[in-house]
Amino acid sequence: MHKRTGMRTARPLVQESLAAVEATIRIAAVALILNCPLSQAQAPGQLPEFEVASIRPNKTNERMYYGLRNASLTVRNMTVKGLIQIAYGKRDFQITGGPAWITSECFDIDAKAERPQRATHDMEKSLLASRFQLKFHRETKETSVYSLVVARGGLKMKLSADQTDPEKGGPRELAPGRLAGEGIPMYVITNLLSNMLGRAVINNTGLTGKYDVNLQPVPESLQLQTDSADPLTHEDVLNLAILEAIEKQLGLKIESIKAAGEVLVIDHIEHPSAN
Repeated sequence: MHKRTGMRTARPLVQESLAAVEATIRIAAVALILNCPLSQAQAPGQLPEFEVASIRPNKTNERMYYGLRNASLTVRNMTVKGLIQIAYGKRDFQITGGPAWITSECFDIDAKAERPQRATHDMEKSLLASRFQLKFHRETKETSVYSLVVARGGLKMKLSADQTDPEKGGPRELAPGRLAGEGIPMYVITNLLSNMLGRAVINNTGLTGKYDVNLQPVPESLQLQTDSADPLTHEDVLNLAILEAIEKQLGLKIESIKAAGEVLVIDHIEHPSAN
């Protein structure tokens, strides 16, 4: 499967089908539409705020943690870009701009809301605006995305026996390229595939409900002969293996199309102010 006789065939597949693992994707002309041209930031009082918040650099290798519950926000070893993703419901490739440190420097945060108020993502937005001086604007771009459809050979993953509460459920095993579990909602499968491939994935299968999934790419099965002067990277090969596994093991197919998608463009951000 995927036999290639040279770089002129293997590399275009990676560039065309997978194209930038940081970009987004979908159908229409190559155009750029600007929305909300003015920079946006939450002025004090516009959104609810944490009563107290402590922010400290984290230079350890400890496991990343994010917890927003009851009246508190607890963060360990997370980048500012990661915080922005969660606060605004975006993925990595839907946020652009800003200095390099927002993806390389990590922070610990302990913030509390005034009881009995409940901690919310709006409070996190206020924190980003007041302590990191975050300002941004939104752009809508016609970019490449992945369309997920049922493969020609038919669906291979099984509908779960338990379809109660179809909005809940997740994988029991998740690793780079690996996805396994029972009773996983279709929207969760779509989001996880998007994270694996580094692009937005649109569910055009018409499927709903919960499924039993066992996705395990086998990069060694690919026969890719490439020009030694421009070899495929490990990431290239893994992505190709994921595409193959999605079709062979799940009975789904990924197609590259174009669509309009919103991105946040960071105009200004600073290291956090003192506690």
